[in-house]
Parts: sequence; structure tokens; C-alpha cells
Amino acid sequence: MSIRERLYPREQELSLLARHCADARSVWNLALEQRNSWRRECSQKITTHSQM
Repeated sequence: MSIRERLYPREQELSLLARHCADARSVWNLALEQRNSWRRECSQKITTHSQM
């Protein structure tokens, strides 16, 4: 099930909405990068030459 909403922002709200979307995208990309980094580190095999 999904809900679709439509926005009709006023002219002065457009820049605020665009900034909010850009900030949300930046946070999402940072979280995704950290998750992928963590998964790569967890999948590495531990050897005698591994560094912490």
C-alpha cells in the first residue's frame, strides 16, 4: 500500500523545499556509504597481517 501526495509550494517555499531535499539526499548518501564501508570491513578475513 502506498500513499501519494502532491505538493503545490508557493514561490518562496521552493528554495526551502529544494534545500531540504538536498540535505536529506546528503544524509542518505552518507549513511549508505558508512553502511557499505562497515559491510566491507566485516567481510574481510582476519589474518596474522591484519591491522586494527
